Amino acid sequence: MTNCKHVCRIRTTAIFAASMVSMGAAHAHDEVVTNTNPAEARMAPRDLTNLRPVVNTLIPPDTSNITPDTDPGPYAPGMNTQSGIQQSAETRAFGSFGIPYTAARVQDGNQSATGATSANYLSTTYPYRAIGKLTFSAGYCTASLIRRSVIVTAAHCVQSFGSGNSIYSSFQFIPGHYGASGATSTQIAPYGQWNWAALVRPSSWANGTDSGSGAARNNDLAVIAIAKNASNRFIGDITGYLNYGWNNYSFVSSPKTGNLRTAAVSTFGYPFLLDGGAIMQRTDGPTYTTTVTGASQLWQGSNLTGGASGGPWVVNFRARDAVLSGGATAGSSPNLAVIGVTSWGSADPNASKDNYASQFRQNSQYPNGSYGVYGAGNIASLLNTLCNSRAPGGGTYASQGYCN
Repeated sequence: MTNCKHVCRIRTTAIFAASMVSMGAAHAHDEVVTNTNPAEARMAPRDLTNLRPVVNTLIPPDTSNITPDTDPGPYAPGMNTQSGIQQSAETRAFGSFGIPYTAARVQDGNQSATGATSANYLSTTYPYRAIGKLTFSAGYCTASLIRRSVIVTAAHCVQSFGSGNSIYSSFQFIPGHYGASGATSTQIAPYGQWNWAALVRPSSWANGTDSGSGAARNNDLAVIAIAKNASNRFIGDITGYLNYGWNNYSFVSSPKTGNLRTAAVSTFGYPFLLDGGAIMQRTDGPTYTTTVTGASQLWQGSNLTGGASGGPWVVNFRARDAVLSGGATAGSSPNLAVIGVTSWGSADPNASKDNYASQFRQNSQYPNGSYGVYGAGNIASLLNTLCNSRAPGGGTYASQGYCN
């Protein structure tokens, strides 16, 4: 759908081009889309629980002969660190469909799904509360905060592949959402509903030229600046926000892993086939880097289906750091970091559950090893474009503090 009433487009082809050459200029054709109706009414809390999930409509390619990578790749891994409060969580083993994984509802203890007072406690602790439901005109997806007031989600949650200037409208982010039957308005939106200010999605997604085939694409991701609330506060100052990494951050390849590029990854989202999309879900398991029809992908076993699109894939997920003693030290890549977002997978809950993400990394569309202060590859370029664009009130989103 085209939304000429609530959005406008600002071409960034030449914005900051001269001043940013040495820092890694923004991708030449990506555009910033600005919300021109920031006072748009928020959806009623109860209506949030009635939304249907938005899924990647591109046809999944044949993955019957896909194998994990064994080589380290040409690019140096890296990550961008943020700060945050740390808590704790547990999970239980559930299911094995080719690649083993565990699955768990993000809910405190043995509370029921009927809205008991503390049923949403866990989803309102850090780092879970930096993840939430993204609602918009076509339905809902999942997103997570990776900067003080910037979320990352899937590009197909912003617009259909190859749809040009037609994007969805009315984006709102609800961190820590818990909408089980009987949930109160406070549980449904424990930190409120936050309107969007601006977004950037890859031009190659918008024009349908992104590398890959079918649903497997290099750059199914987008970043969205979240507007400050009525109290002039940034969302990340309330919920905290996550780190992000690129180019195989925290992946290892050794005889212990069969010489496959492997990482322990936790994925999160609101899949409609689990609890009706009302409660955040988590899966944990080994994740591999692979190439599907020419697109760099992350590959994991998971039972997260439609609605989990855009949800973060996180390495080293934990809420508190232990005090190490007896000579113990942390590993070489110990930081919690988002390394991709859910893009596509099987919609059949009982099929071989192979889910895929567009990896945060350098690729043919985003080859630079440095895009300003934001790192390398696609995720850094999108952030660089967004954060250095003009913000309401003067200056840029970076200078105003959105991108801290």
